[in-house]
Amino acid sequence: MIDKLDFLVRFWELKARNASLGRPLDPHEKIELLSLMQLVTSDLEVPTEGPIDRPRTALPAHMIGDGAICPAEIRWVSAAAVAVSGASPVPVGAHVILHAADAILGIEYALPCSVLWVYKASPTIIALSVDGIPTRTIFADLPEPWMSMPMALGTRSTRPLSI
Repeated sequence: MIDKLDFLVRFWELKARNASLGRPLDPHEKIELLSLMQLVTSDLEVPTEGPIDRPRTALPAHMIGDGAICPAEIRWVSAAAVAVSGASPVPVGAHVILHAADAILGIEYALPCSVLWVYKASPTIIALSVDGIPTRTIFADLPEPWMSMPMALGTRSTRPLSI
């Protein structure tokens, strides 16, 4: 889920800036946006209103809006929408910031969104549309994951194997 979110954050950023919501795109970014648009063409669907099962890759998040911070969980991501579960319903059309972070990768995201629909159940499912320029911040300079993992069988030998 985090990989797809990371990919789509770049798409949403370029798309919003191309719509004159920020600094104009340079020629290389225009080509990048066109390439990304080709990749996400089949991913432009908004999920139908209703329950969305919790995938094993669900990502903890927070929805921030109207002076409140509510815990949420990102359950589904597409180029058109992000579906989250949460305990608190929000009104359709409301503007919120969806904040998610991955401490292992040292990355956090802030997505300005508007609420598309709310399915009131337990938990409440909320579909959000990214409607501004999202941010991606790297907050930790961590080594590559495989560099910090201990070897499964002890230290690695540099001696050639003898048969």
